[in-house]
Amino acid sequence: MNIVKPLADAVLRGNLVNVYTGMIYDSYIGIKDGIVNYIGKNPIPSEEQIDLKSRYILPGYIDAHIHIESSMMIPSQYARVVVPRGTTCVIADPHEIANVKGIEGIKFMIKDSKRVPLKVYLMIPSCVPATHLETSGATIGVNEIKKLRRFDRIIGLGEMMNFPGVISRNKDVMSKIYACKDMPIDGHAPGLKGLDLCEYISAGILSDHESTEKEEAFEKLSLGMWVMIREGSASKNLSDLIGIVSKENSRRFMLVIDDKHVEDLLTEGDMDHNLRKAVSSGLDPIDAIRMVTLNPAEYYGLKHLGGVSPGKCADLVIVNNLKDFNADLVMIDGKIVAKNGQYLEEVREKLSNESITKTINLREIYPKDLAIKYSGEKDSVAVRVIGVVEHQIHTKELRHNLGVKDGKLVSDTEYDILKICVVERHKNSGRIGKGFVKGFGLKKGAIASSVAHDSHNIIVVGVNDNDMCLAVNRLKEIGGGIIAVDDNRILGEVPLPVAGLMSTWKAENIIVNLKKLYEEVSKLGCSLDAPFMTLSFLSLPVIPELKITDYGLVDVKKFDFVDLIVS
Repeated sequence: MNIVKPLADAVLRGNLVNVYTGMIYDSYIGIKDGIVNYIGKNPIPSEEQIDLKSRYILPGYIDAHIHIESSMMIPSQYARVVVPRGTTCVIADPHEIANVKGIEGIKFMIKDSKRVPLKVYLMIPSCVPATHLETSGATIGVNEIKKLRRFDRIIGLGEMMNFPGVISRNKDVMSKIYACKDMPIDGHAPGLKGLDLCEYISAGILSDHESTEKEEAFEKLSLGMWVMIREGSASKNLSDLIGIVSKENSRRFMLVIDDKHVEDLLTEGDMDHNLRKAVSSGLDPIDAIRMVTLNPAEYYGLKHLGGVSPGKCADLVIVNNLKDFNADLVMIDGKIVAKNGQYLEEVREKLSNESITKTINLREIYPKDLAIKYSGEKDSVAVRVIGVVEHQIHTKELRHNLGVKDGKLVSDTEYDILKICVVERHKNSGRIGKGFVKGFGLKKGAIASSVAHDSHNIIVVGVNDNDMCLAVNRLKEIGGGIIAVDDNRILGEVPLPVAGLMSTWKAENIIVNLKKLYEEVSKLGCSLDAPFMTLSFLSLPVIPELKITDYGLVDVKKFDFVDLIVS
């Protein structure tokens, strides 16, 4: 009796989407020890045969640029949400937690991600602190970068946000780039063009995800950059940019998330959502698939990923059609890890790290600490106001006349001009940046967050100082998070005790609290779709025009502080 020895652990049969040829055809795919070992028209002996009928076999999706911390979940919980959607690999820039806890924070992200099958690769945060205009909890200089580049799963240098430093060839900035000259170096160049953009690219920076207009993205593409088209919670650029992708240039584009909240991941989706939107906007499905598989794999040098090919990891997504991209089956290293939207894996071992949960270092604050005093004789004064642009992380610099009461500038709810403060929370310096913002629509109460890019001090917006103080002091008590208060009452909160950025809860549990919180924020008058995501970017002094840090108002175009009161 002749016994045929299995040549594969499993053989799948379905419509293979070949990202190398751009063709789709019926094929058998053999998997052995987690690796694709056969592709052909005929089956080979195997332990298991899986007939996928008319369904499509795609390479696992790769998110080429993500800040996991923005999801509010630690990596192991994040995997539970995105893997069933077809995401099998992410390139994460952990500069959020690095700005709070430095190398210790990055170690936490690596250790936690190893507990799940999702492949998590990390970029070294290049800007910790992001600028000299704010206070962070840690510093990552060239010595730390040299140490980090030897860490497991580190594959490049993260987005270089200090574009003025690159253009001027600042010694410290260039030493970081030089230390990673043999690795991919991601960019962050909002609005750069002409000679400045050429100077930025010539420093060795290879990609950019900050384009918001076609002309901007096309110039970067024409100068040799890889262009990442971003579609997250706060920044939605896909509809504006997808029209410049063509058959001739599609291999230089990637679809990325950048920042996405947990509720949007659960309701909209992850990379599958970006694929749906790209295809519905007219992009060829195979070009779209390449932008989340082959393109990022080639850009980051991940030779074992990006396509269905002998010798590559058997990271596969099975979908019914190339329009909806709903994942029926997800495999990582040849193992089925999700089926019909359900995550099948369990976290492998318990993770504990108490030091990462004790990061709010500030004294109790009082209403007098938030007062904006005015010693002049006028009844009203002109002030600079941060103008929120919904669904974008850039802002406008506005002007408004504010009244003076008891020697203090006060909010003007009739015109939606509210006080905004940034409270330093790393070194207990007592420093508080103060200003005004338009766009939240609050008629009463206050909202606050310990998620405030990039240094993650506490940021608070409110109608009155008493509620703003309550919000800040409560975040200190719970170790960070997001919160809404009114009339000296806590209306809702979501604790984020891991570095003041993330929860250890499952996504569903976070959502319950978030839903209640958003309902309360809406009752306060706020009409923004993502109020806390929007709030978190108002302290980011590398995105134009006007932002606020613990030191005060920042004119990002000048890359310097400006007075609140217009002289």
